[in-house]
Amino acid sequence: MTSKLAEHIRQMPSRRNPPYRPAMTIDKEEAARLDEKLGDAANYDIALMREMVQADPDNIEFRKALVSGIASAEYAGIDAFSRKVCEWQDWDVPNSLIMAIARQTWDEVRHARLSTGVLESYGGKIGEYPDTLAGGAGGAPPPSTQGQAPQNGGGGGRAAPPQTLQEPVSMLSAVNVSLEGGALVLFKGTSELGRKIDDPLMEHCFDYNWADEVTHTAIGDYFVKLLTENDPEMEKRALRIHAMSEYGRTRLDEQQTEELKEFFVDEMERATAALASHGYGSEESPD
Repeated sequence: MTSKLAEHIRQMPSRRNPPYRPAMTIDKEEAARLDEKLGDAANYDIALMREMVQADPDNIEFRKALVSGIASAEYAGIDAFSRKVCEWQDWDVPNSLIMAIARQTWDEVRHARLSTGVLESYGGKIGEYPDTLAGGAGGAPPPSTQGQAPQNGGGGGRAAPPQTLQEPVSMLSAVNVSLEGGALVLFKGTSELGRKIDDPLMEHCFDYNWADEVTHTAIGDYFVKLLTENDPEMEKRALRIHAMSEYGRTRLDEQQTEELKEFFVDEMERATAALASHGYGSEESPD
């Protein structure tokens, strides 16, 4: 039975001040302004912007666009995880999972503030660029105004999970294991970019965010295993969701399934070492 609080939270629209403005839905006038700043509106893609910053480190506009895109995803993370803190209290899950997601929400708040600070150091502000992620909306760069395909190989951002992934195992598999795993690569690469272009604030802040993502993926690994250890069908579902979210596969053959199981065994050992000593995985809340 859904509690009144969870139902209220689920029906609330995503809000931010300034309001969210998804990049994929901007009008022609704003797309033209992005053309002027970035060469093509479709260049507003996190992975591509990182390449553009490295190629032209003196272009502050490129840095503003890169960090704006990252900050957008952090604000969306606050929205997503804070909702789960309320909604998952109606599910049969350990209280320690609720506490872990509460901690993760606070981490996203910190990431949003750090990214905002880096952006402001360039003279930018939240809302100046459209959002790569907008609350519950998916993420994608604006369409090219010049009829060009995206120049990078795709990826590098943080795509929103399908809205059907509401229950804990599905959400953890898609977000903490896959999406946050991608954020590890994103933050590490952005921190290294800061070092290469002699931007100590970028280097330091995104290295800090990277460290948090290590814990977030460990939370996913640990609780997916914990919640599926006596449910083979749910375990298969978690593996499929992980494969779909990270690799774009909709079906797994026997060998691929075993490879993913081995991956989770290795990750579980790492996650257990990182989390179990602090009380996660039991009914007791961590200290």
